Amino acid sequence: MAEERRQYLRVIFEETIQVSTEEWSDPIATGLDLSLNGVRFHCEYPLSEGELVSIEFEPSFTLVGTAIWCWPIEWYYQAAVRFNDITVNEQEKLRKYIETTTKQDYPDFVGEVTTEVDDTESASEEENVEVLSSEENSSADVSQSESHFPDAELHAQTYAGSQVALVTERDSPHNDMIMQYLSERTGFKMSLMEKQGNLWPMLRENALDLVLLNQSTSNEDEILGVIQRLGEEHPDIPFIVFAGPISLDDRLHLLSLGAIDVITRPTHLSTIAQSILQAFYDNRTVGTPALEEELLDESLDLESDLDLMEEKF
Repeated sequence: MAEERRQYLRVIFEETIQVSTEEWSDPIATGLDLSLNGVRFHCEYPLSEGELVSIEFEPSFTLVGTAIWCWPIEWYYQAAVRFNDITVNEQEKLRKYIETTTKQDYPDFVGEVTTEVDDTESASEEENVEVLSSEENSSADVSQSESHFPDAELHAQTYAGSQVALVTERDSPHNDMIMQYLSERTGFKMSLMEKQGNLWPMLRENALDLVLLNQSTSNEDEILGVIQRLGEEHPDIPFIVFAGPISLDDRLHLLSLGAIDVITRPTHLSTIAQSILQAFYDNRTVGTPALEEELLDESLDLESDLDLMEEKF
């Protein structure tokens, strides 16, 4: 059955769409996992299995499908919709939309058959999401960056290979999605830590460049404990907090404790990537003048150092 259903390649990218039913409309549904016969997204309101859903990708392009499943994820919902009666013409419009938005070709599916969007066993099984291979994504990112940005500017792969740890509670629905996106889109070497005890040995070995803390209502005290220990033992390691809706005072409190940034859900995955890249870029920029000054001071002493060497030898 899976082989019969599986026809089209899925891609993941960030975009805002308008999702509507007879009862409600959400103009800022986000987080596309899209193929030519189905889509998965985050929305503000729940969907019922079998409910008709209208999805407006662009003002002149709307598709109607059937809700396959919908699961609550903290304060929003993740849902999957199948386009049952999509026409060839509509599929071509959808293909063009994918290629225009992602700036990548959308090929006909070729490869190993995997679970399609209509499998309803688990809405949080992100390992079933299929995207273009990491090699293809990386090469596309690099070529696009080289063609549009000077070498000195920041782009998605500028800090590829940097070590980033995601500290989070076990079985968080965001874990796999964040890990996959940051690994493939930015080239970061990601480490998932559902037990904070695994964090400290890596920090002692200087094996991490940044820590991303995924805070929820159930692990808030634990995350605050991690922040306190980071400040005491590893003040030079930048950290970013990814949290639910919190007040301005709470945001400012986290920033006062040393957070580079505080990001609240729901958000595009690109926002997390941007925050991390900006942190690395700012750290490099701030460190450069001091390094140049140090080298300049050393060059001023070079002549005297040579005189001492001649006298001694």
